[in-house]
Amino acid sequence: MTGTGIVWARVEDGFHVGSRTGEFVGYIDRQPDGRYLAYDSRSACAGAFVELTAAMRALAARATPDTPDETPPIELREIR
Repeated sequence: MTGTGIVWARVEDGFHVGSRTGEFVGYIDRQPDGRYLAYDSRSACAGAFVELTAAMRALAARATPDTPDETPPIELREIR
């Protein structure tokens, strides 16, 4: 299974920004109650999620609507 090609950057604790080949995909903001709110490239809310990876998958699905209904893998790496 291939990934979505989206790279997620943690800008600060609880705030992640996604891009694919330099194109902005959306962002995820952790709320005080621990939920993650996902917003697409036009800042439209894509939903609230308990897990960060679920929020990432929701935005990946919006950014790649022509892909099959497979669940793409999410690879998380910390780069220093």
